[in-house]
Amino acid sequence: MPQSVEKSSVFSAQRWLALIEALRIPHWVKNVFVLAALAFSGKWNAPDWEHAWLMTLGAFFVFCLLSSAVYLFNDVVDRHSDRVHPAKASRPVASGRLPVSWALGAGVLLVAAAELLLAQMSMRLYDINQPFVGLGLLVYAGLYLLLHLGYNAGLRRRPILDVLIVAMGFVLRAMGGAAAISVRPSVWLVFCTFTLCLFIALAKRRSEIVALGETSRHTRVVNRFYSPTNLEHMLAVSAGLAIITYGLYCVDDRTIRHLGSANMIWTIPLVVYGMFRYYCLTLSTHQEDLTQAVYSDMVLWAVGLAWVVLVAMILVWGKQDWLHLLESGPIYPAP
Repeated sequence: MPQSVEKSSVFSAQRWLALIEALRIPHWVKNVFVLAALAFSGKWNAPDWEHAWLMTLGAFFVFCLLSSAVYLFNDVVDRHSDRVHPAKASRPVASGRLPVSWALGAGVLLVAAAELLLAQMSMRLYDINQPFVGLGLLVYAGLYLLLHLGYNAGLRRRPILDVLIVAMGFVLRAMGGAAAISVRPSVWLVFCTFTLCLFIALAKRRSEIVALGETSRHTRVVNRFYSPTNLEHMLAVSAGLAIITYGLYCVDDRTIRHLGSANMIWTIPLVVYGMFRYYCLTLSTHQEDLTQAVYSDMVLWAVGLAWVVLVAMILVWGKQDWLHLLESGPIYPAP
């Protein structure tokens, strides 16, 4: 009897560990897009910074719960195709370490927890005199969940639409972060987020096809439509759009008024270099998991760190145009 109890406890512990693995907690880093509004709106050091930080972290946690729920639902739907995939066959649901009932139950509980947190946050944002004010976070989080449920239900089998949905998921994260602190995000920054994430999603599709070859047609239905060549064309277009829209954000009148200067233009070369570097890595690597190649590229890390430092300097000390500090006289061309 004690042996059976011991085996049962070990079996249960293995299931709990498998459940934690299925939540894909390391992937919560994707929800950092929620923090964009806090940084670029200037509310991170505003008089009400405590409220802004609390609401932003709450929104971040909401999307963490929802994204883990989506991963669980996705693993249940994909369990049969994952079993023929070289790497995904070891996932908890596909390998049988996590029962389908556990995955579905945990997903429902995560959605319920996210809804409770959303209700608390929406009450803080709600204004009785303006009925629709304060519902933004609830709407964006709801759209995020519905969009990905639709993705799992069959939209992921539609070529091009599948990567558009992935990119929109990141846009909704950013919009949710802005709604949590009651700010209106820049249209250009939203468009830039969409095109950047579209670029990353397309790069992932290409890496899968190159690494797996014919097997990729069985692990993901849309890969029967895609080819390395047409994906490379779409990558070039999305990369160009991301750079252009970022540049338009930097020189937008609203951005200049908000920051007090046009110093964001100094970050454009870093963005161009980073995009081109990522694009070259995408074309040169034969790994299915492109993130491994990206994470091991120290040059890309250095560029990203330089961008973060430069943006932080602009947000803190960039009220005056740095270029004009070195110049005198009228701005050319003269009238």
